[in-house]
Amino acid sequence: MYVVKRNGAQEPFDLNKIANAMQKAYKSVGIVFSDEDCLKQATEITKAYSKNQEVSIETIQDDVELYLMKKKHYEAAKSYIKYREKQKTDRDNPWADNDERQDLILNKYLIPGEGKKEFLKRIAFGRSALEKILRRKEAIFGGRNLYAIGRDGNITGSNCYVTQDPEDSLESIYKVDYQIARTYSYGGGQGMNLSKIRPKGAKVNNSSNTTPGVMVFAEKYSHTTLNTQQDNRRGALMLVLNIDHPDIIDFITTKLDLSKVNGANISIAITDEFMEAARNDEVWVMRFETPYEKIEKKIKARDLLKLVGYSAHTMGDPGVIFIDHMNGYHFLSEYDDVKFTATNPCGEQPLMPHGSCNLGSINLNAFIKNPFTENATYDWDRFDFVVTEMIYSLDDLLTMLGDRHALPEQREHVKLYREVGLGVMGLADVALSMRLPYGSKEFIEFLDQLMRRMLNTAAKASALRAKELGTFPRFDYEKVSKSKFYQTGIDKDTDELIKQYGLRNSRLLSIAPTGSISNILGVSGGVEPFFQINYTRRIVSMFEEEKTITIWEKTPLALAKAMGISPAELPDWALITSQNIDFMERAEVQATIQKYVDTAISSTFNLPNSASVADVMSIYQTAWEKGFKGATVFRDRCAKIGILAGINENTEDLNPATPPTVHLEEKWTDKKTNTVKEYITHIAVSQNGHTPEKIEKELCPLCGDVLVKKQGCIQCNNNDCDYEKCAI
Repeated sequence: MYVVKRNGAQEPFDLNKIANAMQKAYKSVGIVFSDEDCLKQATEITKAYSKNQEVSIETIQDDVELYLMKKKHYEAAKSYIKYREKQKTDRDNPWADNDERQDLILNKYLIPGEGKKEFLKRIAFGRSALEKILRRKEAIFGGRNLYAIGRDGNITGSNCYVTQDPEDSLESIYKVDYQIARTYSYGGGQGMNLSKIRPKGAKVNNSSNTTPGVMVFAEKYSHTTLNTQQDNRRGALMLVLNIDHPDIIDFITTKLDLSKVNGANISIAITDEFMEAARNDEVWVMRFETPYEKIEKKIKARDLLKLVGYSAHTMGDPGVIFIDHMNGYHFLSEYDDVKFTATNPCGEQPLMPHGSCNLGSINLNAFIKNPFTENATYDWDRFDFVVTEMIYSLDDLLTMLGDRHALPEQREHVKLYREVGLGVMGLADVALSMRLPYGSKEFIEFLDQLMRRMLNTAAKASALRAKELGTFPRFDYEKVSKSKFYQTGIDKDTDELIKQYGLRNSRLLSIAPTGSISNILGVSGGVEPFFQINYTRRIVSMFEEEKTITIWEKTPLALAKAMGISPAELPDWALITSQNIDFMERAEVQATIQKYVDTAISSTFNLPNSASVADVMSIYQTAWEKGFKGATVFRDRCAKIGILAGINENTEDLNPATPPTVHLEEKWTDKKTNTVKEYITHIAVSQNGHTPEKIEKELCPLCGDVLVKKQGCIQCNNNDCDYEKCAI
């Protein structure tokens, strides 16, 4: 027997759904029936249905109403009728509670002439269960899918890609430039690692004799990103450089100059070895070898990390990627040929060359029963259903939109690995709805349960998909099951299912920032605390004086209403934001989530203006120790005035850091002549960049240590030696 939905779709008849609907009607008016009793009643209602017939959903609901009336359960019947009326209203006028801001953001995804009802039908692509999920704001796809589904043209459904890393040749560098431009033209963002390009000053076999280095090509890719137009926006790019590349200081400080590389985010790929060296105050060596020479630059690792911290403190860039964590903690970590060197522009997706991912997110706040009360509980069954349906839907989109990728290499990669990225939003709202202060011990315990359940539910869904449609072609149970991630997060019953059927998708969970889509659904973005609980808006009309009003986020406002107080009277635990949360509590939240996320988390540590460079360095150290795959900081009122900084009337930086000075020892070895040249480079950093002064290495005539430039004089680096020479 099949049930015909209102949109004409068919699904197998399920007696439990009728019984559950009746149970809800009874409970709403205080009538107690067991689940078994409700199932018997549902059986009685439908006993006249033929096993071979199709029955409409309207007929079933009419019969339930008649049964309740016949049994004189008038109040339950009334409740059931109201439920049907509400469902009809939601179908005819979905998302009616959206405010002007939400609708304004939604407009950029609509096809001309399309309303919300038509939009939801389009992006549900005939899946009635998915359409209901969308109407109830329980989940939503990422922006590129919302735009691409059902729309004609060369439009990708994938938010993010990583291209092949450019090799150390003009042919490769310009080929990658074409590939990213082509991908932008289809609507996708890109990421790449530049570490194969030889450093500035290295010999080349052409008329220029030496190369301009990595930053010239970083600027080129940035310009390509700015100049390739998409509908209503430009492309997005992530540039990554390894911490052991000789041009790393140029890369770290480039964003201090607002005129440089402003078409890309930048991140430093940091290894465990470097973080150990920084912790132990050891020397760090940057190396590069070409056919003509060997290049080495030495610096104190802690000085280099401090330089990263200064740049991030001043400008909000660069971010850091803990590349060993990124490569060592996912389903495919035991595959010898699977290595990540870069991420997508927002950092939530480490990907192989030409890899891509289509995204979707669960609204965690949609599953709370009795919110804001002491009896608040989580609807785990519904949560499981929505996670499963979203994994199925994202996998369907891989096939539906599989020919919408810009490059043949991207289309082939999707077939081999079938990567999806299901994430979450509304975590800060959950803290209020469940009355669990964000970052508290109780909150962390709940979060651990939530994320472990999400991972295992998603993995089971992928396994059942594999049973139906086959695994991703490169699935190997022995390798997948030996990965540290699998052994940490996968439960025994999930493992048995995967062992039997395999996995349909090589990647499952990914925490994107969800900026637009979380605003559309009216909840906080990603997994971060609220950036602000309220904000002020000035209103000026033609005939009235200027007014200032305070606008509160929806969930804090709802909490205040439930508590019978004004929003201004909310307790401190309900006012936790990224500006006032204890750093270690914030770090524990992200560390808990990362345990169960096979890709990465896009999340920013938003710091108050009073934060120091030492605070930034402490964040890096703590993030690395806790197993983060990356860390990004953004200090209030820093020089980079981003979207979030716009709330301030006065954006003057009240706490600028003192620019550091660092010293490098350089060694350039000519491989043909075996000639060695050594230099000391003194680097003075400013708020606008850095100025290097390179001099040939000179040893102290008294003690033999290296001479360095200090306070305008050449002095011995040995603190116990008094030798110096200064210009008079």
